[in-house]
Amino acid sequence: MNIVVYIKAVVDPDKAKNDLDLAKGTKEDKLALIINPYDKQAIEAALQLKEKYTGKVTAVSLGSDLATDKILRDALSLGVDEGIQISNDDFESLSSYSPALGTVLAKAPVDDVDYYITGREAGDDNQSITGASIAAALDVDFVDNVDEVEYNDDETLTLTSRWDKSELKGTYKQKPLVLSIKDTANTPRLPSFKAKMQAKKATLKHFKVSDLPDIDVARIKAIADRATTINLAKPEVASKETVLFNLNDDENAVSELVADLKKHSIL
Repeated sequence: MNIVVYIKAVVDPDKAKNDLDLAKGTKEDKLALIINPYDKQAIEAALQLKEKYTGKVTAVSLGSDLATDKILRDALSLGVDEGIQISNDDFESLSSYSPALGTVLAKAPVDDVDYYITGREAGDDNQSITGASIAAALDVDFVDNVDEVEYNDDETLTLTSRWDKSELKGTYKQKPLVLSIKDTANTPRLPSFKAKMQAKKATLKHFKVSDLPDIDVARIKAIADRATTINLAKPEVASKETVLFNLNDDENAVSELVADLKKHSIL
């Protein structure tokens, strides 16, 4: 069984600088990059598929060499068998907002794929379109919002997607199939120190977008250029005020607290 899992590098909010830039090529930038949290559940789902039915898991990441190198090695340390970097240096407009994204990712050179797996969304842009765009490019079935995966003995998958007051559950035998995994689907494993060291020495496969098989570069560029990012702006930081209410000594404190909560539409 061949499984492809797509992963993205995002900035670790605990280490991010006060700007909107991702990795610019420095060691410090690389340390601030992590696997998109939703993609960790996608990796875990792929590894569980591999362990249940035997097979191979390939992680694919599109972006700068610095970003993809970091997170692909992190994926290898978790048990992924192979990593493929796709450099978008010659297609700067190719991003999560680009309608060409799925077409490019679907061209990753992996043969006879049974399952394509993505995380539900990216933590930095929340677009939730990668799985659907890959399925559209491949012209295969797509199951979104997967909360639970049951690995059946006949190599079918029973998938459950839940919403606020409803759920959809079905058993799927068709392959290939694209899955979008939610962060409730499983608990990602942690890498061992030995696995981390081995991942650092591993060889990654590297491709430019123009190197991908059967890729129409002119068409991809034309599609990618339809959606361009003009500007990214940080949201305004709301000022915060701390108000202390002494409920023991001030008989008016309770009424003042209630009035203040109503003023801020909390009550």
